[in-house]
Amino acid sequence: MKKYQILWAILIIFGICLLLKCVTPSKPQPSDDGVKAAYEKKDFPDFGAMIPVDQFLANYPNHKIFKLSQDYPKALPGADKIPAFFKIPFDDKSKWMDWLLAARDYCFEGMIDANFIAQDNKKRDWYHMPWLHYGPLASEGFSGLAKEAPISPYQLAPEQKHPGQVYALGFYNDFAGHILYKMWNASTDPDPFITQGPKGGFPEGTVIFKFLYTELDSTDVHYLKNPYTRLAYITPTFKDSTNRIVKTVNLIQMDIMVRDKRAEKYGTGWIFGNLCYNGNLNKGKTMKDRVMNLVPVGIQFGNDPGYKTNWINPYPVVKTMINDTLKETFINTSADLPPQHLGWGGRLDGPVDLNTASCMSCHQTGEYPQFAALVPNEAFIGDTLPNGSMKYLTQTNAPAWIKYYQNFKCGTAYDPKKALSTDFSLQVSLALTYYWQWKSVTMGGHYSQLYAGVEHLALRGGMPFKMMKILKKSGKKLKAGALPKDHSSF
Repeated sequence: MKKYQILWAILIIFGICLLLKCVTPSKPQPSDDGVKAAYEKKDFPDFGAMIPVDQFLANYPNHKIFKLSQDYPKALPGADKIPAFFKIPFDDKSKWMDWLLAARDYCFEGMIDANFIAQDNKKRDWYHMPWLHYGPLASEGFSGLAKEAPISPYQLAPEQKHPGQVYALGFYNDFAGHILYKMWNASTDPDPFITQGPKGGFPEGTVIFKFLYTELDSTDVHYLKNPYTRLAYITPTFKDSTNRIVKTVNLIQMDIMVRDKRAEKYGTGWIFGNLCYNGNLNKGKTMKDRVMNLVPVGIQFGNDPGYKTNWINPYPVVKTMINDTLKETFINTSADLPPQHLGWGGRLDGPVDLNTASCMSCHQTGEYPQFAALVPNEAFIGDTLPNGSMKYLTQTNAPAWIKYYQNFKCGTAYDPKKALSTDFSLQVSLALTYYWQWKSVTMGGHYSQLYAGVEHLALRGGMPFKMMKILKKSGKKLKAGALPKDHSSF
C-alpha cells in the first residue's frame, strides 16, 4: 500500500471515531460540587434482612418496603419547639397520667394517619436509628423491625405456655434527630462523644418512642385480641439467628423516653413511660386506629435507690402488685390495664421486660463500648418456681445490684473509666457496636478496647436462656458478678 493510501486510511478511521463520539451519548460527569455533596451525605442501609427481590415483587406487590428515615436535621430546634406536654407536672401523682397521655398523643399526631411510616407524617418529623441493619439481630425489610429479646413462658399471661420473641422499631423526634446527625454525619467514623456529658447528650425536648411486637397472639395472650399487626421477616425462634420466615407480628408494648431538665433534680434528667396493648378494649374502627388500645402502665423518673425491699411479682401474673411507697415510679390502677409483673420492688417495667429489672436501671447502662450488662447476673440468681420463673432473688446486697438501682445522671457512663455514655439510649450503643464490628471485619485488624474486659451486647431482656439456666443452677454458690467459665459460648 502506498504512503498516501495509508494516510487516507488513517484520516478515515479518525473521522469515524470523531463522528461516533459526537453521536454517542456519554455519561455526564459530576461537577466538583456534586462529588462533594455525594460524600457529605451519609446514606445508611434501610434494613439488613429480607426475602429476595423477585419473591417480594411476586408475592407482596402492594406492600411498601421499609425506608429508614435519615434526613436528620442539621440544626437544633429552638426552645419554642419543645412539646407542650413538658409543662405538665409529671412528678405530681394527680397529674402523671395527664403527662403520659399527652406524650402519647404527641407521638401519635400525624403518625396514625401515616400508619407509622415516618416519612409519610405530615404533622411532625420523626427519624430512625441507623446501623441496626447489621449482624444476626438485623432489622428486616417489611417493617424495619430489629430483633430484641426472648419472652419466657408465662411471662405475659397465665395461659402463655410457649416462649416468644420481641421485635421493635424506634422513632426519634427532631431534637433527638439532630444528635443523630451530629454523631453519624461526621467526616469519617461516627462520633461517640456526642452523647457523653457534660457537654454532650440528648437535649431537652428529646422524645423517643418505640413500638414492640411479638409473634405470640391471642391464643397465647388473651389481651392480644383485635391486634395491631405488622408483616415482618423474623426468625422462627429467638435462639435461631440464621433462618427467617415471613410472619405477622402483633403490637404488645410502647416505650417512651423524654429528656426533661425538670427530672434532673431526681438525679437522672430522663422520664420513661410505658404502655401495654389491650385489644379487649376494641378501640379503633380501622387497623391504624387500633394503637389506641395501648393502655398506660406507668412512668418512672428515678430508681428509688432508697427502697431496697427485695420482692418481685413472679410469672404467671394474675394481679398487678402496686408499690405505693415508691416516689419515682407511678403505676396505673385502672382495670383496663392487663395484670403486669412490673420490675423489682414494683418499679416500672413493661410486659416484655424482665420482672427483676426496671426501665430506668436498664437504660442507664447504655454506654460505648457496652461493658455493662443490661441486666446484671444477680437478676437470675435465687429461688425459682416449678415453671422456671424467678420467685425470689438472693444476691440483692451485692455491690453490682446496689449500683444497678442507683440514679445516674444523663450523659454519665455506667463505667466511666472504660466507656462513654450513650445517654440512656441502648439503640445508640447497639448502632455504634455494630458499626465498629463491621469496620473491624471490613478493614481488618483489632481494637485494644476488645481486650479491656467482657463487652455485653445491648440486648433487651437480659441474657440468653442458656446462660440464665447456668446461673440459676449455680444459685447462692455463685459469687456476685461472676460469670460461668464457659460464658464465651454465648
